[in-house]
Amino acid sequence: RLELAADRGIVHPDVSYARARAYVERARSTAARPGDLGRAAAALEEALYLRPSDDIVEAALEKIRAEISRRRARTGASPVVQRPALGRAVANLLPENVWAAVAAFGALVLTLGLSARHVLRRRAIEIAAAVGVVAGLVFGLVGGALAGLSRYYRTTSRPAVVVVPEARLLDAEGRPLPRRGESENAVPEGALVHVRGQADGLSEVEWGTVRGFVSSSQIRLLASP
Repeated sequence: RLELAADRGIVHPDVSYARARAYVERARSTAARPGDLGRAAAALEEALYLRPSDDIVEAALEKIRAEISRRRARTGASPVVQRPALGRAVANLLPENVWAAVAAFGALVLTLGLSARHVLRRRAIEIAAAVGVVAGLVFGLVGGALAGLSRYYRTTSRPAVVVVPEARLLDAEGRPLPRRGESENAVPEGALVHVRGQADGLSEVEWGTVRGFVSSSQIRLLASP
């Protein structure tokens, strides 16, 4: 019923959290199905996406991923963790609207600093105004750049989670990618990926610094707020 509610467009963090609990209970029962823990991780990621900074959901997600890693270790598979790309990691430090506010604050400080330098000619005020100009430039440039980067990621990709034991990375034609050196050729259950496009049953995904295609049926897109 909870999955049906999601399919009908009912989006709420409490519904996602309840769905995660249902999948966890089934994963630990005799009726367990492959990918149940991945589906639980997807539901928890969705709850966190809809209601950021929820400590309970965040702790539950960490436990689920730890359990997935233990199960992978028992089967001989390495618990793979991919660090996010540097640009995405920095942009995600703060929400997009906060970066925009930082840029606006920088513009305000810059304007006040320039005005003070031209209106008030006292030496101490000129020094303070110069500091304000520099600070305004820094805040404005950094905030504006990261607000733009956050918007770019938001409009060009969607978060999703792998809901099968392992999603093999493919090329654009659907052929399995070979493993090269230390790079992985499969995305583990419960991993967060970012979908850059979908066509012909394949999804182009970004997993940390790794890019490739996976079958669209192997991932679950997170609902948008």
